[in-house]
Amino acid sequence: MNLKTILGSLSIILTINLNAQTTSKYITKDKLNQDFDFLVKSIKETHPNPYSVISKSDFDYQVSSIKTNFKDSLNLKSYYQLIAPFVASLHDGHTSLTFPGRKLLNSDDHLFPYIIKASIEKPYLKVTENISNEYMQIPVDAEILKIDNLTSEEIIQKIIKNTSGESDIYRLKMGADFNMFAFLFGSFHELKENTNVEYNYKNKNHNITIPTVTLNELMEIAKKRNSSSNNKLIEEIPSFSLDIDNHNKTAIIDIHSFDDKKKFEDFLKESFEHINSKKIKKLIIDICENGGGNSVLAEELMKYISNEPFRLFDKTLIKYSQLQKDFYDDYCKNDSQYCETYNYIKSKKNGEIDIFSIKDLILPYPKEKQFKGKIYLLTSSRTFSSAMNFAQAFKHYKIGKIIGEETGGWIVSYGDKIITKLPESNIPLSISTKQFYTVGTNDKDFHGVKPDVKIKAENALKYIQK
Repeated sequence: MNLKTILGSLSIILTINLNAQTTSKYITKDKLNQDFDFLVKSIKETHPNPYSVISKSDFDYQVSSIKTNFKDSLNLKSYYQLIAPFVASLHDGHTSLTFPGRKLLNSDDHLFPYIIKASIEKPYLKVTENISNEYMQIPVDAEILKIDNLTSEEIIQKIIKNTSGESDIYRLKMGADFNMFAFLFGSFHELKENTNVEYNYKNKNHNITIPTVTLNELMEIAKKRNSSSNNKLIEEIPSFSLDIDNHNKTAIIDIHSFDDKKKFEDFLKESFEHINSKKIKKLIIDICENGGGNSVLAEELMKYISNEPFRLFDKTLIKYSQLQKDFYDDYCKNDSQYCETYNYIKSKKNGEIDIFSIKDLILPYPKEKQFKGKIYLLTSSRTFSSAMNFAQAFKHYKIGKIIGEETGGWIVSYGDKIITKLPESNIPLSISTKQFYTVGTNDKDFHGVKPDVKIKAENALKYIQK
């Protein structure tokens, strides 16, 4: 995790209101049942197929088991610990509960005071930075073996279990990297003022007791870091950028999101004109950090690199529900761009499913506009949604080599989510309404886009440039 990502994670914590609802507030059993019944009903009625990864019997068993834990009343943290793994078990990154951090943690809750990189394989947890000079007991690069008698493998499995997404690698990165390890770990495991940690450093094991940090203290540390001249978050990472290496006749297009259609179209037009004028021989497209966006933008990029007519999808399945109609009705009242969708679905029968086979192909731009050299695509476990759709089309049409990691998004996946809110806990819930089959896929393809050269994402660019 680089410094900007670390500081970005700390900035998330800065937004927490210390006077917000505390975890000591309890929800009665009746209210819990109403809240959870709404969640289950909403998923059943809205999601195209909640039983594609887990069976209906497993789904129903989880529902029954969770309800048995509504003894009398629960605080929000205990309730969230029950329902988050249930939603995450659907293996759908667009069907998820919004992590209610400010409502789960109190200002005096104790958290793990180190920046951690989590991995699906050993070393499972590794210290990448100390948060301040007060917390230096564990050295940078140490491998954490246990925290409070929980093994590192148990901890990452818990994070995966609590985080929505397709692949386990993607779920771990979303849970540990984006939400900050200490924050999410603290939501399902309570630490005391001091905690025991086992770690390995330079092939030697250590067992020590370290002080933890309260949420309030962590926020103060984050404020100091953010105001420091060396640690200011001055600039945001652009959504897309072009870098030219004239000496090696190489161009790198780095795309962090497929957003802002007009700006992206202008960027691509200028970029490819510049690339072609410089007689570039090698183009590298980096979507390792791309979590998705609008697939129309992915199609726009394909027009510059595909030698034949193409499409991103073979078919789309859509399920209609009252929740979906209410969502688009509300949005239509505030933004006319949603009205076309609402007017189409409002007369559809709730529960009805339509399947749209996609036969039309998209024409690429004329050859004089296209790039004619070698093309490489960099992917990682963070490559998701529309970025994954682009990667699958890139592979299907044999445009070039894919270097890196299997994408976090699956090539048969769900999306086009609607958002609602649970009535009693007020936790936002998003639910997919469509199932997408990217080009060249079938019902068995519940996996990501597999690279031609499998290598850690951070080493992919060096691999091409060597």
